[in-house]
Amino acid sequence: MFLAFLLGLYLATGAPPSSVNACPSQCSCFFHNLSDGSMARSVICNDPEISIVPASFPVDTSKLRIEKTAIHRIPSEAFSYLPNLEFLWMSFNVLSSLKPDSFRGMLNLEELRLDGNALTTFPWESLMDMSSLTLLDLHNNQLTSVPADATIYLKNLTYLDLSSNNLLTVPAEVLATWLTVKPVQGPENSKMILGLHDNPWVCDCRLYDLVQFQKLPTLSVALIDTRLRCAAPESLSGVLFSDAELRKCQAPRVHTAVAHVRSAVGNNVLLRCGTIGVPSPDLAWRRAEGKALNGTVQQENSKEGIIWSILSVPAVSYRDSGKYVCKATNYAGNAETIISLVVSDAPPKPDNNNKQTMVPTPNPPPPPLPGPDGLLELEKTNLSNLAQAQYDPDRIVRSVKVLGDTENTITLNWRAPKAKNTTAFSVLYAVFGERDMRKINVAAGQNRVFIEGLVPKTKYIACVCVRGLIPKKEQCVIFSTDEAASAAGTQKLINVIVITVACVIAVPLTVIVCCGALKRRIQKMWGKKSKDIQDSYVTFETLSPGTKAKGLEGEYLTRLNPEESNRLLSARSSLDSEATAKIEGQPNEYFC
Repeated sequence: MFLAFLLGLYLATGAPPSSVNACPSQCSCFFHNLSDGSMARSVICNDPEISIVPASFPVDTSKLRIEKTAIHRIPSEAFSYLPNLEFLWMSFNVLSSLKPDSFRGMLNLEELRLDGNALTTFPWESLMDMSSLTLLDLHNNQLTSVPADATIYLKNLTYLDLSSNNLLTVPAEVLATWLTVKPVQGPENSKMILGLHDNPWVCDCRLYDLVQFQKLPTLSVALIDTRLRCAAPESLSGVLFSDAELRKCQAPRVHTAVAHVRSAVGNNVLLRCGTIGVPSPDLAWRRAEGKALNGTVQQENSKEGIIWSILSVPAVSYRDSGKYVCKATNYAGNAETIISLVVSDAPPKPDNNNKQTMVPTPNPPPPPLPGPDGLLELEKTNLSNLAQAQYDPDRIVRSVKVLGDTENTITLNWRAPKAKNTTAFSVLYAVFGERDMRKINVAAGQNRVFIEGLVPKTKYIACVCVRGLIPKKEQCVIFSTDEAASAAGTQKLINVIVITVACVIAVPLTVIVCCGALKRRIQKMWGKKSKDIQDSYVTFETLSPGTKAKGLEGEYLTRLNPEESNRLLSARSSLDSEATAKIEGQPNEYFC
């Protein structure tokens, strides 16, 4: 019967009967007491001359310690014949590689300690072969990353030590697994113990959740050492996580206000797109048809965090017609938008005697666009009318100020020392950049109005003017509800000319093109004389697909001053282009 037992063990373990309970020559074997009074076998191997995992250990081994040896790898299924093994400690060896099946068959293993080795990677899928494992110690190795798919195998761990490695960041999926509240199973298993200290962490948006956890710890996770520090970027080197201010990662959003551009042959065309995201996305252009890109690309970074990319296509020809793709990319995602360019024949130009050059055609040509001189005269007339009405000394509104009551309400005050007793005022207000403004009529003689129903932490624009007139710069303020409600809250006048104020509160969005052009005409008229302009002949036809007022204006214009929006929509367009924009839609300004 005994011989049959030994033979059964030999067949099950692959070890000869004499080695079933034999201790390797370079190791020490002994029994230790368990908490229930029973005995379990322990084996310790710490001879520095050992370079490979010994071929056999007693099959009833419960705890195996192989430490301070010259072992550099663990072969496949090296311990599969030890069904009772619960603790495997292989600390301070020279392990540099592990196979996915190195721990196969170790179904009862509870602790695996591999600290103090030279591991650059760990086969996380091997945890599937250790279904009872709750403790994994990998500290003091050379691990450079934890892959996102490790989340599949980490769910049973209650103790994970990754300290003193070369980790730069942790994927959001892994962080979510660690920081998810686990069901309480008892006092000893109620927390997930994490060791993350002494790593060269790059403190960017990818560590946002971990930094926030550091500031607001939960009852479900505990750190072995809470003094986590940033190693990069240089501005945060040595800063504790608890003192670091990080932004959350955001996939890029890319927009262009103009989806279709038309130009005459031979002109220079500028195509623009803008993007926001965290971290700052990279922008790249390509032809949708796969053709070679003809032109040069420049990039501008605004102080508001917007990145502009400008593709300059010189001396366009018919070959340049097509779709141009602007793509924004960061490690949180990517997005792209398309601009269509149509290159056509140049329009006829008048000769030196101011006579129209006739081109023979089967059908009569369409009426010519207003020339630059006609456009400038129109702008002068508009400006003169506005200035005459706005600068009537009996109707000037002065000193518009916001008094914050709460985050939802404000009081708007103003002065009108030269107004008559019969002069009635109106107040226009809206979320800054939105197209619809609300109007409040104020009775004659009053100089204060109470506005409620505002959204906290939101930027607004409010204007006060005589009923029926367009507000000018001194009559408008931009304010934020949270700042207005604080004692140190500030506000600022819209420091632009009258027509630009009208642009901010005008609809639709294409009006900004006209306003931007008009503003530049006015500035040239008041300043130096206009020079001959030889820029691109561009017709703005339609907005980008899906770009609504609250889409583009809400994303960009609320964060930009009017100059930024003008740069995107109409920078360096020609006089003919601006004339076309004026014909397609006159400014639909809000009047008080």
